[in-house]
Amino acid sequence: MNLNKYGNNSPKILDQNYQSQSWTLIKEGDTQILVPSLSLIQREPSKFPAFFNPAARFNRDISILIYRNFLQFPRKNLSFVDSLCGVGARGLRVAKEIPHISKVIFNDYNYTSVQNAKASSVLNGVYHNCKFSNNEVCNFLQNYCDYSERGTIIDLDPFGSPVQYLDCILRAVENDGMISVTATDTAVLLGVYPKVCYRKYYGIPLRTKYSLEVGTRILLACIAMVASRFDMSIMPKFAHSYRNYIRVYCKVSKSNRLANRVSENMGYIQHCFECGNRELIKFHDSNIKCQNCQKKTRMAGALWSSKIFDKDMISRIIQNLEDPLKHDADNNNKNFHVPFEITKKFLSVANIEFDDLPYHYLSDEFGKLLHNSTLPVSNIIQSLQKEGYKSSPTIFSSTGFKTEANVSQIQSILNKVSNK
Repeated sequence: MNLNKYGNNSPKILDQNYQSQSWTLIKEGDTQILVPSLSLIQREPSKFPAFFNPAARFNRDISILIYRNFLQFPRKNLSFVDSLCGVGARGLRVAKEIPHISKVIFNDYNYTSVQNAKASSVLNGVYHNCKFSNNEVCNFLQNYCDYSERGTIIDLDPFGSPVQYLDCILRAVENDGMISVTATDTAVLLGVYPKVCYRKYYGIPLRTKYSLEVGTRILLACIAMVASRFDMSIMPKFAHSYRNYIRVYCKVSKSNRLANRVSENMGYIQHCFECGNRELIKFHDSNIKCQNCQKKTRMAGALWSSKIFDKDMISRIIQNLEDPLKHDADNNNKNFHVPFEITKKFLSVANIEFDDLPYHYLSDEFGKLLHNSTLPVSNIIQSLQKEGYKSSPTIFSSTGFKTEANVSQIQSILNKVSNK
């Protein structure tokens, strides 16, 4: 693609090596993005010449909705820091689609990635609101440790584990700002390599049917513990995951008092592989037996055991999605990759999720236990609620449900439903 037609900016932005690569112009939301042509056809996205993952578009769609609604009362001098920008897809969409964020800073250790982000910023007419850096993440973020330069929202989306950068982004975010963190080393967080998980995240994972939620909460607990060292506390605003990534959004506040109370949000899951029972306990004890079958149990944690969703923020997002006038004002939500109804349904599940329970069950677990056909999740939740137990769906699995009832109580209730 020849970019010289875009005026005097392009000679300053593009060097000969960059222009020799094969690039394709795509559109996400309301934003045009130059991406390596091979990234659109390769099965696994390559980091060279620059990293772009087309499969993460839904991930970026959700980011835009959350960033847009994070600050209920927008103020001046809001900034977004894309600390490992790749081709700059997320930062470019922020610059183009969230106009009240006035400054977007792109950084990547890959020189070609930064050049690409510059070129795309010219194409979108947002170059004047952008700054660019070609540096290692922590060296780059050191420039934002000064109080006046701290980022309002800092995104960290590395290839693999984010733990080596957590100290750096926490030092660089402003008080009551937001960090969004992605982990793509899901095999570690889901329990394939428990020793590695303990070494990196200070938590013991568990290979179960609800490992994605366990891994998400281990990541949150790790961030909370690192933040507490700096007299900071985190408040999760949203979290979601799929098989190849876990992503969390947290408000970060400076507070000695709240940092001292970090343990109040921590806990452990006691899981029985014999009968499938699970429960939350506050302290690690590997000798506790299952209350349901008295067999030896396994432990997962320490993990974040409190709420992970800001229901007020989610309600605002859903309301804005439903309002046709807001669609236009918010830069055409209708252009999002995922259809409106699917996005709304995804967020609506989070809005009613029983999210201070750090685990869930899957409907097919009880089909096997009862030697019967698997009941729809909606029927299971209804049946549990009728018996007086809190219950909800979960965004961690389309066949998952949460409930305060134990395995024996769930079995008894579903057995009655199945025999009607």
